[in-house]
Amino acid sequence: MGSAQLPVAERRLAEATKRAVQAAGGGKVCEDETGLSDTRISCFCSKNDPASISVRNAVRIDGIGAREDGHPHILNAMANLLGAVVIMLPGHDGSEPCLRSGVMALSIEVGDVSRAVADALAGTGEDGTKVTVREAEAALDHIVELERATARLRRQLERIGSLPEEAPP
Repeated sequence: MGSAQLPVAERRLAEATKRAVQAAGGGKVCEDETGLSDTRISCFCSKNDPASISVRNAVRIDGIGAREDGHPHILNAMANLLGAVVIMLPGHDGSEPCLRSGVMALSIEVGDVSRAVADALAGTGEDGTKVTVREAEAALDHIVELERATARLRRQLERIGSLPEEAPP
């Protein structure tokens, strides 16, 4: 390969693949699951190699990884490159949904987004009233958490809405 650097989108996908492989337990685990060689998987994880993981293998590797922050890593990176956001909805654990905590989480996240944007516009930041790249990225991070809180609350309400009505006494 020449000395040309890969586009930022491809480097971000390689980094996400590396995080997914680590979350899955390493190259050997992924090799056993996909049938790909450890060397090939390493190529997918390299920000300097143009090889890209297939969707089929990305799903397998992302599926193995623990539910850690940012999981599923590869799917999140792919969605982000397309301008989308992936939100993992909570599974039903058998307990009653807690709407109070869901609304509280939503309120906290709305506050975080509002504060980040207000701070960026206040003129006390790095570039006065002009919103900087760093300030925009910080606000976007808060928006992702807001979207997750909204999705969790929606899931709780949908679960309640799908319960059968109780018969009157």
